[in-house]
Amino acid sequence: SPFFVVPATGTLGAGDSMQVTVGFHALTNSTAKTPLCFVPGEERIHTKLHGEAVDLNLGLSTSSVEVEKTFITMSNHTTVFIQNRSNITAHFQWKTFLDEEDENEVKRRLLPAESISALQAQGRAGSLTKPSSAARARAQGRSVRVLAVSTGSSYCRQGLPRHVVPGEGEIGPHCSAEIKVTFKPLEALKYQSMAYCNISGRESRMTLRLKGEGQGPLLEFSCPSLNLGKILVDTLHVSEVKLINQGALDAPFTYIPSTRKGFCFKFAPEEGIIAPGGIQTIQISFNATVLGMFEEEIQVSVAGSPTPAILTIR
Repeated sequence: SPFFVVPATGTLGAGDSMQVTVGFHALTNSTAKTPLCFVPGEERIHTKLHGEAVDLNLGLSTSSVEVEKTFITMSNHTTVFIQNRSNITAHFQWKTFLDEEDENEVKRRLLPAESISALQAQGRAGSLTKPSSAARARAQGRSVRVLAVSTGSSYCRQGLPRHVVPGEGEIGPHCSAEIKVTFKPLEALKYQSMAYCNISGRESRMTLRLKGEGQGPLLEFSCPSLNLGKILVDTLHVSEVKLINQGALDAPFTYIPSTRKGFCFKFAPEEGIIAPGGIQTIQISFNATVLGMFEEEIQVSVAGSPTPAILTIR
């Protein structure tokens, strides 16, 4: 029942009166009716309780945010706002899961067996008696610890590596809360995940889709192609190009030897590390053993980047 009475029991002397508090705490948008029975002795006194629950006028400034491309191991951030357009102060908390059912499933897997039994017993006992503040504090403490474990596994390994600040708080009437989303990619990949805002006054959690892309070391040749023109067969030809680190990370590189027959390329140095903003002069030695036109791609792999730096030689 969404209703509770405080105190639920007590002793009333002859001719005395007592004030009790009847509360209504609904978890869904609905209309609720229930009888309230007062038993002062052998007789019973009945009355009816009626309540209607609706969503408050609360929302996110956007349902999706995309963080700018970010170099791996570095961080970037963007902001989103929770807007409270109602006359009531609302409490919010970011969650890992869409609903309480999924969250409770994780709790059951992580909590000791005796804690699960206590939670189940508390759920069965939920009637007109409001849980004690100590019980609520214990439950909230368990919830926070479980959330921390879930965040570490789900967010960092399977979803978008991010941090949402503040994780919880209050928003006054007709005010907004600024939420900072920090993105720190570990690999040069595209990331996408969800965060869910559980906010008092709303039946369901608000979904925020988060996107970001990790950028590895950014290494490029000084020119995309090199035209050697006409050269003699069995004659060594040496050209120079530059490898430039256009990014903010050290760029370890390794030359990928060509497997094409009839042409012999040498790349010097074959490997190295170029600091951010640095330039490495590369000597490419070429010796053709067959006649005819040719076009070859020189590839240099870059540690931490999914694509190599490519130079086309004609």
